[in-house]
Amino acid sequence: MIAAIPFFEMRMVDEGIRVTFDTLRFVIPTFGVPIDPWATLVCLGVLLGLEVSRHRAMKMGFEPREIVDGVVFTVLVGFFFAHVITVVGYYPERLRTEGIWAILKVWEGFSSTGGFLGGIGAIWIFYTWIRPHDVMRFADLIAYGYPVGWLFGRAGCAVVHDHVGVETTFPLAMRFPANHFAAGVRHELGFYEFVLMIPMIAFFWWLGRKDRPPGTFMGLFFVLYSPIRFGLDFLRQTDLEHHDVRWAGLTAAQYGMVALFAFGAWLMWRAHARRDFQPWPLDGSADQEARSQAGTLGTPAPTETADA
Repeated sequence: MIAAIPFFEMRMVDEGIRVTFDTLRFVIPTFGVPIDPWATLVCLGVLLGLEVSRHRAMKMGFEPREIVDGVVFTVLVGFFFAHVITVVGYYPERLRTEGIWAILKVWEGFSSTGGFLGGIGAIWIFYTWIRPHDVMRFADLIAYGYPVGWLFGRAGCAVVHDHVGVETTFPLAMRFPANHFAAGVRHELGFYEFVLMIPMIAFFWWLGRKDRPPGTFMGLFFVLYSPIRFGLDFLRQTDLEHHDVRWAGLTAAQYGMVALFAFGAWLMWRAHARRDFQPWPLDGSADQEARSQAGTLGTPAPTETADA
């Protein structure tokens, strides 16, 4: 028998959430409230990723609402573009059969590549026009929380098996039961990405102990993640009923990953080519930029005293 990890799954049923782990099956009651495991984990990822970004923003002396509002705007725009790219890049036949409704049904399918592209544009729009700030500073703050959010997002994909791969003998593949649509031992690509986010989170935390040139974290995320996604897409299944359309042998996501890798590499080069960068102390004070430029980072920020 081929070595593989046991099958696990979470699905919404009438009684609640059905949890399956190998031969064990039970239902978590939700008392009539429709709770979708994928959506729940994705929302949890957004909240925790936001909290990581917010905590770092406060250490840099920014008002919390500046990062919270930006993340909310970025997520909303990102999800919209994630759906648009899903329709255009993966299911173009829906445009012929459903017309504009294929785009307007924003709850039916999301592409992570479209989410990234939409999110990048949203960050630029929000911090350039809506709430003017140093765009790259806030892009880095949002990107610092990316891996945490992605960890839970891909956990959601893994428990509902949105990204099943080809059959394999790889020992970390999953053994799908005979009554499952993907019966056999196959790659579980959502699970792979979930696992790979763990060392990335640790690496970002280690780097984040100090201030880094703006653009470092966003650039680094795309430089590290793009090759992972580009390679894993070669393992996507093509023998089941629903599979991703290929364009000249590559998925839409793979073309997107090439662009994002180049963008990330450019961001990192641009960040580390700056000769005028002065790190902030991350001490929570609001005047860190001015102190860094004045060369007085070791001097505590002045405090107001009451008249005697």
